[in-house]
Amino acid sequence: MVHRSFVYASMLFVALVSGCSKEPEFVYVVEAPQAVSLAASASSTSVSAEESVVLFVQRRTSGVWKQIPNKSRTPDQCWMQRPPPEFENEVADNVRWTVQPEGVARFNTDFRANHTRQVTFSQAGVFTLTPSTAVWCEAGRSVAAQPVRIEVTAR
Repeated sequence: MVHRSFVYASMLFVALVSGCSKEPEFVYVVEAPQAVSLAASASSTSVSAEESVVLFVQRRTSGVWKQIPNKSRTPDQCWMQRPPPEFENEVADNVRWTVQPEGVARFNTDFRANHTRQVTFSQAGVFTLTPSTAVWCEAGRSVAAQPVRIEVTAR
């Protein structure tokens, strides 16, 4: 009986893995450099040390994507099943954050359903937070937003 269960489980696993690895018949490839912009903001620009700030980022992407048969693309050609969305209302949890000066910002990386990012500063000072994003299918290219400036006072 155990043997039969194992066989059925193995067959199910193989079927699931096979279904996941199937590539689409048609894909999208980018035709020219894309225009990508980020707009960042914060729930507050003045807080006390150890008080959390919620960060927000909207992303806009525009570009020319061409649908082609998957079998006609080159092996190293970047492709997507569908072009990236033109507007994403909240992506703060999906961008890279650079903080100046370094060393006192702690980001909460727990999943947040609204895709915001929370940050806390351990000491007083003026901090500049700059989000940046990689650009789909343009290796090595990233785009940064205007920085968010947060003044932190002692508790």
